Amino acid sequence: MRTSKILYITIFILVLFSALVAVWVYYLEEGKDLLNFTISTVSFCIALLALFIAVRTYASIDSVSNISKMEGNILDNENYVTSLPELINHYKSKDENSLDKEIFTSIEHKLKKESFTAVLFADTLQYMIDLIVLFPAVFNASETDKESYRKRMDNILKNVDKQRDVLQSISKGNSIQITESIKLLKAVVAYQSFVAAGNFNIHSDLLHVRGPILRNPVTKTIYHNYLGLYYNKKGMHLLRDALNMKSMDILSIDGLAWVKSNLNSIEPSVIEEINMYLTSACEQFDRALKISSEDVMWPGFINYNKARTLYFLGLLSDSKESWEDVMDDAIASRSRLNRLIDEILTIDREGDAQVVDTHLRKFFLYQEELARLVKLNLLFAEKNGKNNTSSILYKGTDLESTGKEGVESLFMEIENFPIIKRYQEKIIDVLVERS
Repeated sequence: MRTSKILYITIFILVLFSALVAVWVYYLEEGKDLLNFTISTVSFCIALLALFIAVRTYASIDSVSNISKMEGNILDNENYVTSLPELINHYKSKDENSLDKEIFTSIEHKLKKESFTAVLFADTLQYMIDLIVLFPAVFNASETDKESYRKRMDNILKNVDKQRDVLQSISKGNSIQITESIKLLKAVVAYQSFVAAGNFNIHSDLLHVRGPILRNPVTKTIYHNYLGLYYNKKGMHLLRDALNMKSMDILSIDGLAWVKSNLNSIEPSVIEEINMYLTSACEQFDRALKISSEDVMWPGFINYNKARTLYFLGLLSDSKESWEDVMDDAIASRSRLNRLIDEILTIDREGDAQVVDTHLRKFFLYQEELARLVKLNLLFAEKNGKNNTSSILYKGTDLESTGKEGVESLFMEIENFPIIKRYQEKIIDVLVERS
C-alpha cells in the first residue's frame, strides 16, 4: 500500500514537472508549439517511469524467487550426515554454563544473520537439529540454570516461527520440509524438557510430525528415535502408575526390585496396553537403526533406548530378543565414539599428547558410563531371586570377585552428572552386602 502511494506521488510530480518545463520553454524565444511540446515531454517522462517500474518489477520477482526457492536445500539431501568431529572441535567449553551460552549464541546468530532465504533458513534448521543431541549435555547437567535455558530456548523457537511465517508469506510452494522440520525440532525440545523435569507423561507433539515426508537421514533418524522414546515413556508411565512408584527411579537397583516384586499386581488390560507401547517403541528404534547404520553416534543412543525397552517388554511378555546383546552394542558404540572424540581433542604439546577435557567430552563419557551402570543394575535385578551363577562384568572384570576398593577404582568419576555417582554407590553397597 505504501509503495503504491509513493508510485502515484512520483507520477504526479513528474507530470507536474513536465508541464512546468513546457511552459518555461514556451516563453523562450525558440519555444514554439506548447501543446506538442507538453505532450512530448509528458510522454518521455511516462516512458522513463514505465522503464523504472519494469526494472523494479523484474528485480522484485527475481528477489522473491531467490528468497523462496528450495532447490538443493539441505533438508532434502538424502546423503546428509552430521559432522560430529566438527561439533566437538567447535564447542570446546570447559563447563556447562559456557557451553550453554556458546550453543545459544551460535543459533541466535544464524537465525539473525544467516536465514534470510529459504535455503539458508533450511541450513539453520538442520544446524539446530544436529545440535539436538547436545542439548541434554547442558539440560541434564547439575549446574545449569534450567529456567534461563527454557526462556532462551522458547525465544529461539519463537524466532524460528517468525522466520517461517515471513518465508511463507512470500511463497508457500516449497515450505513443507521447513514446516515439518520445525515441528520435529519443537517436539524434541518439548520431550527433552519433560524428561529433564522427571515427567513420564509425555505430550503427543511428535505424533503431529509427518515423518514419512522427512528426507535427509539425520532428521529421519531423530524422528524415529524420539517417536520410539515417546512410546517408551507412555508405556513406562503406565507401568509406574500401575506400581505406584511416584518419584522412584525405575532403572535403579531399588526401582527394578520394586517392579519385579509387584508385577503380579498389574491388571492384564494394563499389561496389554504397556506391551503395545513398548512394542511400538522397539519398531521405531529398529527403523532409526536401519537409517543410521553408518553413523558413528546415533546407534549408541538408539540401542541404549531399545535395550531398556526390551528389558521391560521381556518382563511383561514373551519377547525373545535379548536386551543384554542390544545393550552391549550400545556400550560398544559409545566406547568407540569416545575413542574418536579423544583423538579429535588430542593436542601435541612439545611431544606430549594431551586430551583437551571439554564439557562435551565429559557428556559423552557420561553416556558410556550410564549405559554400563544401567546394564549392571539390570543384571543385578535379573540375578536377585534366581539361582544364577553367571558373572556380572564391568569392562571385563567380575565385580563379585573384586573387593570394594577394586570396584571403586574401576568406576569412572564424572562431575556434574549426579546419577552416575548414585548408581555407583548403590552397586558398591550391594556388592558389599553380598560379600
